[in-house]
Amino acid sequence: MGETKLDAFFADIKTRREQQLSSNQGKWPRSNPVASDISRCARETALGVLHWEDRPAFGLDMIARFEAGKEQENIAYAKMLRLGIEITEQQRLFELKDKKGRLLLRGKIDGKMNCGGKVGVPFDLKTMHPNLFDRFDTVEDLLMHPFFSKYPKQLMAYEYMNNIDIGFLWIDNMLGAWKFIEVPMQWNLMENILKQLETAVETIEVIKKAATGDVVVDALKEMELLPPYHFDPSYCLKCWAFKRVCTPPFFTGEGMKIINDPEFADKITRRAELDAAATEYDKLDKEIKGTLKEAMKPMDNWIIGDWLITAEEKERRMKAQPAKEAHTSKYLSFDIQPITEEDAIKKSSEDYEANLTKDV
Repeated sequence: MGETKLDAFFADIKTRREQQLSSNQGKWPRSNPVASDISRCARETALGVLHWEDRPAFGLDMIARFEAGKEQENIAYAKMLRLGIEITEQQRLFELKDKKGRLLLRGKIDGKMNCGGKVGVPFDLKTMHPNLFDRFDTVEDLLMHPFFSKYPKQLMAYEYMNNIDIGFLWIDNMLGAWKFIEVPMQWNLMENILKQLETAVETIEVIKKAATGDVVVDALKEMELLPPYHFDPSYCLKCWAFKRVCTPPFFTGEGMKIINDPEFADKITRRAELDAAATEYDKLDKEIKGTLKEAMKPMDNWIIGDWLITAEEKERRMKAQPAKEAHTSKYLSFDIQPITEEDAIKKSSEDYEANLTKDV
């Protein structure tokens, strides 16, 4: 295809856009961990401060995505205010220190809202790609994800600092749809986060003290002083520090190992193929059971199409937490089984006879 009359103009726009995005691509020094980057690994947390310059810069596509997300956040804030809901303490900086006065974490909170009887409930507004938006409905969904697990952890740090046991994530899918996920404080998880931060900060302090004056801590000595490697190799593979400033022992040697196991490779391929179907199943399962909870009562039996649905009330025992006593809650459980036409006729007859008995 030959050059068109506007090709030079389009190329100029592309060049200017890339230059503009590149201006936001710089790496910035860190002197302490930041709330938006709480990871699962104390070693990674320490390396993020000690070797901030080795962390790869975001690509131009990702910088553009961040820019679009920020603009969408501003639109969402304006829409919320038009609904008459006030947002306070927007973008307020906070610092979390340990008992020794050391700075464990620095960050900023997106804001607070008054939610019914709760005053000053912290929230974080996040934008999410539309293809991912429907995959996350609960805190557990987010915590299972290698990247999005940072979101509830970040919010719990805000809750801890504000001495409140609840907050929420406000998620925008970049197309105008919103979702809200309540994030109650999980004290065990928060305790682990604090321990991880304390370990990382203490390590940073020790290594920086050892590197005073003309004394330089070499790589081998630093490896000895750093926190242990993460136990999960799959997490290491996704880490920015992997084979830059951190090489776990299960990856040492001359390159990666190649395993000749076609049957196992086929299983991995099949797993990837089923991932989309599993996501669709989870979404439909939540929608179906949500509708049944609104409509059915305990001991109800319904026939819908070729399916027999039975509702049963069960009890769930909740363990005691520092802020709450142990308690029992009730919920509806649904048994959904396929039925034949013969089963349906039999069931309808039984229900009819039962109703006749009631009228006698």
